[in-house]
Amino acid sequence: MHYEIMKGAMLYVDAGKGHYTPAKALADNFLKAGHEAIVENLFNTFDSAFWNVMTKYSWRLMLHFPRLEPFLTNSIDSRFNAFLMKRVVELEKHLNAFKTWYEKEKPDFIISTNFIGGAIIPTAVKKLHLDVPVYQYLADVFDTPRIGINSNLTRMYTPSELGVKNAFEKGQNITSLSICSFPLQQKFDSYEKKSKSETRKKLGLDDKFTILCSLGGEGIGTSALLYKLAETNIDCQVVTIGGRSKSTDKSFARFKKKYPSFSLVQRGFVDNVPDYLSACDMQIGKAGANSVMESIYMHTPFIITQVLYPFEASLDFLKEHPVGWGENDEGRQVEIIREFMESESLRKSVEKEFQNIPLKFGASAFRDQIIKDTEEFRRLR
Repeated sequence: MHYEIMKGAMLYVDAGKGHYTPAKALADNFLKAGHEAIVENLFNTFDSAFWNVMTKYSWRLMLHFPRLEPFLTNSIDSRFNAFLMKRVVELEKHLNAFKTWYEKEKPDFIISTNFIGGAIIPTAVKKLHLDVPVYQYLADVFDTPRIGINSNLTRMYTPSELGVKNAFEKGQNITSLSICSFPLQQKFDSYEKKSKSETRKKLGLDDKFTILCSLGGEGIGTSALLYKLAETNIDCQVVTIGGRSKSTDKSFARFKKKYPSFSLVQRGFVDNVPDYLSACDMQIGKAGANSVMESIYMHTPFIITQVLYPFEASLDFLKEHPVGWGENDEGRQVEIIREFMESESLRKSVEKEFQNIPLKFGASAFRDQIIKDTEEFRRLR
């Protein structure tokens, strides 16, 4: 049966923008094509305000203490914790809430952009005898936590072959794994790239070596690299975009007081991220799959300045396709920036690698893949 109009439920977890952004990109593309789509917080569907607050603030805590994050996240990423989550979902309160939400929305499919959804939604669907496919999208692109492994998922999508390999090795059924295109936001799909000089002029930036610092949705960052750049007299400008937490603002204010002549431009949240990626020579910041994939799409080299647990598998990808670096040490980060500035051969080598990246981009192709898989699910019922 062919569904002329299909309704999708895109569920995310409020722990930074990394899970919301792909959910919104997919929903926007479904709506653009004449379908229906809703974007909803996963925990709202289960009436679980406690877990919503817990995940949101635990993520913020880990961003404030990034050196502890890999240890803490790895310690809780277990199949046992996945088992506990499924048992919590089976409580009558949460099952009833999910049933009420489902009967109100009546989606043709449910896709979670967070691994927690992959762990708990199939349990609720099975317990309630709902006839709806449940998909999980690997927001970390190259890996998935063990918690997200679930044999009851209809399908698990990842934009990379490495993501398939890692999910399979952790126990995901190979027949449920599919490679998809990365769901770019619409502003990237329609963007016409111009020269760096033109774009810098448009943005009111100096026409010089430019480093884009992405602070993410929470705006939690450090000024340590700025001090290193100023101390070594590297002639560059640093432009920050994203959220602006109070602690980060204070840290940057202290830096500007000590180095008032250093070119630091703070822009906060912006709607034209493609312009800033086009204007910069490199992007730096915490590990975030969306920022990394957008950099790859725009052929912008990047340095992940705090390698968090979800990004560790991405280092394997960068070994095969060296278009960026994962480096925690600020001294080494400065060395990479200086080498990239001074070495034309390195810049050409990185650009050549960009040309051969084995990744596909575009929310439209992903949308069509989901529709096809949902139609197949219905056909087999």
